[in-house]
Amino acid sequence: MTNSNEKEVKLPPVHEIFSFSARFNIMLILHVHKKIGFTKVQKLLNLTPGNLTHHLTKLLENGFITVNKMLLSTRPTSIIHITEKGKESFALYLTQFKDILDEIEF
Repeated sequence: MTNSNEKEVKLPPVHEIFSFSARFNIMLILHVHKKIGFTKVQKLLNLTPGNLTHHLTKLLENGFITVNKMLLSTRPTSIIHITEKGKESFALYLTQFKDILDEIEF
């Protein structure tokens, strides 16, 4: 028997890409900064180069980011950019998440 005073528990939206904490954090960083270097993201998230590359590949495959390789002071570097699709998709995900948080009494 269900108590009529019980509130329905709403869970955060499930998004195959953003549900991984590393990808969520990458998108959050890009949502704020628009572009950032590979090494900076690696240091911020404490990820190995291989692990970061794996997550970036998933975001690239979905069109949420682009990666531009360039020489910076004679050193090769990769700059990660958020795409318009990435901005819109992540903003929608954050809005859905925020709506759930707004209903919770702390």
